[in-house]
Amino acid sequence: MSSNDYINEEAAAPSSGMTRGVVALGVLASLAVLLMLHWMRDVFIPVAAALFLSYLLAPAVDWLKRRVSMPAPLGAAVTVLGVIGVLAAGAFALEPQARKLLDTVPTAAKKLDRELRRSALDKESAMAKVKEAAAELERAAASATDPSPQRGKARPAAPPEGRSEPLFAVGAARVALGIANAIVVIALVYLLLVAGDTFKRKLIRLSGDTLRERRITVEILDEINHQIQRYLLAHVATSALLGVACWVAFALIGLENAAFWAVAAAILHLMPYVGSALTMALTGLVAYLQFDSLQAVAAVIGSQVVISYLIGLILMPWVTERMTRINAVTIFITLLFWGWLWGVWGLLLGVPIMMTIKAVCERVEGLQPIAELMGHDPPKAKPSEGDAVASA
Repeated sequence: MSSNDYINEEAAAPSSGMTRGVVALGVLASLAVLLMLHWMRDVFIPVAAALFLSYLLAPAVDWLKRRVSMPAPLGAAVTVLGVIGVLAAGAFALEPQARKLLDTVPTAAKKLDRELRRSALDKESAMAKVKEAAAELERAAASATDPSPQRGKARPAAPPEGRSEPLFAVGAARVALGIANAIVVIALVYLLLVAGDTFKRKLIRLSGDTLRERRITVEILDEINHQIQRYLLAHVATSALLGVACWVAFALIGLENAAFWAVAAAILHLMPYVGSALTMALTGLVAYLQFDSLQAVAAVIGSQVVISYLIGLILMPWVTERMTRINAVTIFITLLFWGWLWGVWGLLLGVPIMMTIKAVCERVEGLQPIAELMGHDPPKAKPSEGDAVASA
């Protein structure tokens, strides 16, 4: 090795070491953020839900302020109470069907138990064969691990220790926690609507002293506001369209409580992919218990497959790509990640969070490659020198 090569290698060593240090710090920072998001999810989830709902309801407050000259506190109260009133009216309208459905639950449970027992007694059924195979495997495992000479004798079954009181207490605690979280979200939505652009102006002042830095902050906030409003409105509209299509399909098939299951399908569709699968499972089970026919089950599930495919897998991804400018692969991975991190709430809030991250990456120097990777538009080709000369 010559002296020049040695000098060049020594000069490149600090640079490579610095690069590895930056990468290691980035990995550690990402893990710290991930742990914080998981550990403080009880704080972040209500704040994120309230923030995105305020984006959705802000146009109504602005309209009341412009057209009716209504102050922001009064306009926010009217908007929030109006939404709560619409939801309460819908729940009141569906209350008879929900009560009827609850009345049929004991009968349906008895019928399902009778069907399972009949299938278990049938020696040729698939369930009986599976149970027999499981019993053989259990006996083989017990004979292989039990050192006592009494291997072939059956052991007495332990008495059940479960009681219904702990389950009821856990259910009541979860209901109380859900009500408390709903109250927190509603209160925070109202406060954000009253604040209006106050926090936006503060962020602009804190973003920097130069006009360029403040202009970038204004562009980021406007982009986030515009994209999230369009996405949420499109999501609610497609869910309502799916609910109407499901109600028509259920009514034509003759499924009882069709309106209730249509509203349930529309609400579950707010969770992309998972909600449609859950709707198919629930309505298929209800159809089997009502009609006792595989043809009716196939009709209900088939109608759900067609509707979910047309709206949930074609229309909604297309609208989402056009409005969020995020490709479908990134959206799917986003739902997997946030669903794993926050569960159901992650499925609801994951896409708006990624829209916020993309809007920031698009305008912060050094983060544009991340935004390019998330976007669905192909990169624009740079003109070559020959093209530049020809155009000149």
